[in-house]
Amino acid sequence: MNEFSSGHQAIGAAATRLEQILKQSLALRGKAALGVCGGRTASALFPFLSQCLLDWANVHIFLVDERWVPIDDGDSNERLVRNLLLQGPAAAARFCGLKTRHASAKNALNEVEQRLVDLGVPFDVVFLGMGDDGHIASLFPGGRENEERARLVAASTAPVQPVERISLSPGALGQVRHIILPVIGATKRAVLDKALTSGPVSRFPVRHVLTGQSASCELFLAL
Repeated sequence: MNEFSSGHQAIGAAATRLEQILKQSLALRGKAALGVCGGRTASALFPFLSQCLLDWANVHIFLVDERWVPIDDGDSNERLVRNLLLQGPAAAARFCGLKTRHASAKNALNEVEQRLVDLGVPFDVVFLGMGDDGHIASLFPGGRENEERARLVAASTAPVQPVERISLSPGALGQVRHIILPVIGATKRAVLDKALTSGPVSRFPVRHVLTGQSASCELFLAL
């Protein structure tokens, strides 16, 4: 765990670590695949990351989850990425969204999975946020999506609007080389502490990346 005295410091350190991992991946393989989430933590981190001096033209950025809304909707994660991350130096990166023309997320699974397969598995690094209920991506407490291991994506139902989502599956998260997870604030820290104890993964889906079966998960914590 990496602990910091402020959320600003934790977010900055997480961005720096993402930069380091991407540089290593570019040096080793000539390309890199970076998965990102939406939400408040992402909104704070993206401006840091977008200014990093990388060979962005060989970085593929993809979403770890998406709300099933038009990409110009205020709730769209793709809209957030385009407005805050694909700016400055990072504008040269290639982007893979998850929203398709399909009427529902469950009907889009095959197409979205192929998009992710084309990026190359295992993915180099994924940046995740954690919700106050312990969810990550769009894997929610008690949801059937927590059982998906065979394919890279799953459709899910959120407890808040917009309810229809598509997400990387637990199986996909298990095929990531590095996971960066900032946890900011006392409320989320209390949830994380509970998640670090033993119990069903579906109770706190963040457990998918905290167990020994998944990639190396680096925590960046601040109250």
